[in-house]
Formats: sequence, structure tokens, C-alpha cells
Amino acid sequence: MRPQPVQPRALLRGTFGKHMEGYSCMHMLRAAVRLGIFDTASEPVTSAEIAGKKGTDAAFTEVFLDGLVQMGLLDRQDGRYVNTVASSLYLDPKSRLYQASSLEGIFDSMDSWEHLEQRLKEGPRYLPRDQVFGERWLRAIAESCSGGEVGTVVDAVDARVDLSGYRTFMDLGGGHGLYTIGFVHRHPNLKGYVFDIPMMCPIAQENSRRYGVPIETVAGDFYKDDLGHYDVVYSSFNLSTSDIRMADRVYGSVNEGGLLILRRHLPSTSTNAISNVQWCLNTWDGKGRKNYGGSWLPSAEEYLERLQALGMKILHRDRMDEASELVYLEKPM
Repeated sequence: MRPQPVQPRALLRGTFGKHMEGYSCMHMLRAAVRLGIFDTASEPVTSAEIAGKKGTDAAFTEVFLDGLVQMGLLDRQDGRYVNTVASSLYLDPKSRLYQASSLEGIFDSMDSWEHLEQRLKEGPRYLPRDQVFGERWLRAIAESCSGGEVGTVVDAVDARVDLSGYRTFMDLGGGHGLYTIGFVHRHPNLKGYVFDIPMMCPIAQENSRRYGVPIETVAGDFYKDDLGHYDVVYSSFNLSTSDIRMADRVYGSVNEGGLLILRRHLPSTSTNAISNVQWCLNTWDGKGRKNYGGSWLPSAEEYLERLQALGMKILHRDRMDEASELVYLEKPM
């Protein structure tokens, strides 16, 4: 038999085996979280002790825990298992940085993949927008910021503009309120506001109490309701950063001589084809066909052009990371 350019072993055990290992790891993570392994392993513990507490098979439990060691989620020393630093911070329910909502969102995504064939035949499953972008979604975003992302953004802004001469700061579509809290904590001269839909405001208020930084919330729909007027307007990863329909409204919310600071997705972030497949498993009103590809993205540059046509000046445009940029604009006096 003539040798083929690709051997079955290379495909099945190589390419597919690599993908299957990732699939297996995600199922192990879900089992570990739901069994409470990281809660129990906050202190060194044997596999027999974990099996006894969780009611699991002793021999299989040891194999499973060794798998978590290989994944970098547990350490093993002298026959005892304990959380790694990352697991202690983000996977232990006792940690204030526990990623509860983020994890459940990931696990729901895993379930969605089980219906891929059906979705391909029938099209994406329709979900109400407020179900997709509800409380769990917002808490997951807040959790993902808890490791220092807010501080990174505040540092980046401080390196570019001086906020000491301004009095009011508003995060438009600011949801969890952590950016307003971060800027007000760093700059006590600022009075902080968060503008978002009514269901989001209690989470910002909760975080304000949690961190001991007073802020105010303004409930409304930024497409329809009065935004108010502020010295500094910040917006991050929502339609008010790119949708040309919002340009005039956002411009009007900035006081003369004030700043508009936008953190936006870069168009290049929509090029991961596998992520785009996951993005298309479900749909909702206003959603685009690609990840980070909503109906507002084609007008992203037009949005900035409109702000400039209204009189705003772009001061800086900085790439923050592989997926986003910070754009700084000033409104003339």
C-alpha cells in the first residue's frame, strides 16, 4: 500500500489527541469545581481524605487529582495535594476573588457545544438580550477585572492625561462600577457616576460599599435617556464606544474642556474562526456574525470621525493589548 502524505496516527493521536486533551481538561475542571475540590485543598490534604469528604472512589480520586496537578491547578508534595496560587486566588470559593459567575458561564458554553449539529441545521438559538447580558454576565466581567485589570487601565490613563483638574467622572454603561471606583479612589477630586440600565445599578452600589468608595448610579438606557454632563466620560467595551448612533449623545455628555476616554475592541479580535463558531451557537437582537463583531463595529471608525466633525480632538490612541485600544479625545472649550 502506497504511503499517504498524512498517517492516521498523526491525525487521530496527534491533531485530534491534542484537542481531546483540552476537552478532557475542561471536564476535569468542571468536576473539580462542582465537587468542591479547591475548597478542600486550600490546606494540604491526601487523596484519601478528599475521597472521604466527597464520597468519591479512592483510587480514581488520586488519578483525578494527579490530573489536576498536571493542569497546574494543584501541587503535590509528600502525598498531599494543595491549591496552586492561581487556584487559591480564583477557584477557591473562600477567596474574595473567586470566579463563580465566570466559571458557570464557561460551563454553560460547554453545554452549548453539545448542540452544535442541531444549531447548524436549525440556526443559532435565540435568547432574550437581557438573559445574555444579565446579572451573571456582569458579575463575570467584574470577577475578570478583580486580578488587577482596573488598576492597569487607571495606570495607563494616568500616564497619558492629568485628571487632577476635573471634578466629575462618569462610566457610560459602567455596570459593575469598578472602573469608577478605581478612578475615584486614585483621584479623590473626582465625583464618580455609573450610567447603566436599572438592573445593573445595584451591582455597582454593592461594589461601592464593598470597596468603601462612594459613587452614584444613574439608571437609564443610553440610547434614549438623558446622560447628564460630566468632565470626564469613560466607556469600555460597549456600544457607546463605537456605534455611530451614539456619537452625538456621547459628545453632548462631555463638558466643554472635558475628556472622553474609550476602551474599544480592535477589529482584529474577530479573526479566530473557532471562537466565531462558539459565538454563533446563540443569538440575540443586535448581535453580529462574529465574535466582537456586532452591528456597531463597521461604524467604529465613522464614530471617531463623527466625534472629530463635532469638534473633538483625538489626543492619543494607544493599543492596550492584543484585543483592545484606549482612545483619548478632548472637547474644545
